[in-house]
Amino acid sequence: QARIVASLSLKMVTTAAADATASTPLGNRPHSIAIFGCTGNAGRVVAYQVIKSATQKGPVSSNNDDVHIALSGRNRKKVEKVLEGIRDELCSEGISNDINVGIVIADSTDEESMLKLAKSTTILVSCAGPYVRYGEAAVKACVEGGAHYVDITGEVAFVERMIADYGEKAEENGVVLCPFSGYDCVPGELGMLFVGKALEMEGSELGKLVLNFGAKGLAFPRGTLESLLDGVEGKVPPQRRDGDPEFYPKEYRATAKGALSISSFLLPKYQLGLFVGPNVMSVVNVPVLCRSASKFGFSSGMTISDKQAITTKPSFFNGYGLIETSLYIASLLVGGLAIVFPPTRGYVRRYIQGYSFNGDASGKTFLHVQGLSSNGKTTATAKCMFPGDPGIYATGLFAASVANSLFEATSSDSKHRPPAGFHSPVAALSSCRQGLLFDKLVDLGAEISKVEVIPEEGVAAKEIDARKLQ
Repeated sequence: QARIVASLSLKMVTTAAADATASTPLGNRPHSIAIFGCTGNAGRVVAYQVIKSATQKGPVSSNNDDVHIALSGRNRKKVEKVLEGIRDELCSEGISNDINVGIVIADSTDEESMLKLAKSTTILVSCAGPYVRYGEAAVKACVEGGAHYVDITGEVAFVERMIADYGEKAEENGVVLCPFSGYDCVPGELGMLFVGKALEMEGSELGKLVLNFGAKGLAFPRGTLESLLDGVEGKVPPQRRDGDPEFYPKEYRATAKGALSISSFLLPKYQLGLFVGPNVMSVVNVPVLCRSASKFGFSSGMTISDKQAITTKPSFFNGYGLIETSLYIASLLVGGLAIVFPPTRGYVRRYIQGYSFNGDASGKTFLHVQGLSSNGKTTATAKCMFPGDPGIYATGLFAASVANSLFEATSSDSKHRPPAGFHSPVAALSSCRQGLLFDKLVDLGAEISKVEVIPEEGVAAKEIDARKLQ
């Protein structure tokens, strides 16, 4: 009987989510987009990318004089210092830095200040992690204060808890919440949408998704490192409770289990022309892909191979990447064993207390994605390049693009609004105007190829504009 009640409750929530769409926030809101936690490594770059997009005319979208930015944190002097640094960086790039940026003081331990922040803005980007410690305050404030929400978390358990506690109320209030708006998920989700929809245009369905991620330059926000240590030490409290909705439909369990099995995750694999190794972020990426695959209508029988390319120049002399990949796997195993010991974790925690690295602006983040039809006859392939290292600069680009897209999609004159409630960013924005997120990414320097489709062996390839698929 309890199972029947839980099933009916889940069905009611799902139906409500399908019907509820985003509302334009009410009241006098002086800010369009506010970035909370801007003094952290990743938060600073999110703020930089949002301010940059508001001051510079991109190749696709023109700058919007009606966009008003605010930076938020606990300490005014630290926020002012971040803003000064951003202005200097923009000036060094020859970009106008005379935009008026507001400052709002808020603290995740002070509910009143968080609610005041949420009521002052249309979009709130939360960058204060680890989210299981500090994230709920921003979610609650947005749901109660009517602001739409974006974050850069990779903590699936945290998001599950937030969906269970605030999902229904968010739908009732017309609030959109887009967690996972950083490197962890946006490129993979976007790549899946491109190749999946391209296959559908050829009358096929997505049967296998192949993802090769690559990077030039590497950096981790301090919050990410703290989240990893908390997970190892068992400090993350249980998030799920009986009766909570599943993060993704149970039909996709086999897809997730196959992608995250020890052999699929850990062992080197030859795909898309080179040997690749474990993508450590696939533990986040795969569940999100399964959740959004159901939104896009992709088959629950699909398989996912989510891997990391270690070399950018595969050749006979490096075994087409096998040598570098094997060394990479060995280093992961050694690091994984070392972190089990308390002295190692203690050293790492002491180290990150003084750790500060704002990312590598000269880095690059790559994605080579391929979709194979369920009958194995048709393939769709695309390549993407995003400026900056994955963990900080590219993450800032993704979050800023999602925030800018969400601001446009929820404006009073928007004809195509995203659904209310919790959604992964690409899934939420796929119901808005054509190419919305694509345009915002390109404005900030992303390079996205056309999708090449080969209907079957021996048939000439076709090219499809990726913008028309988003």
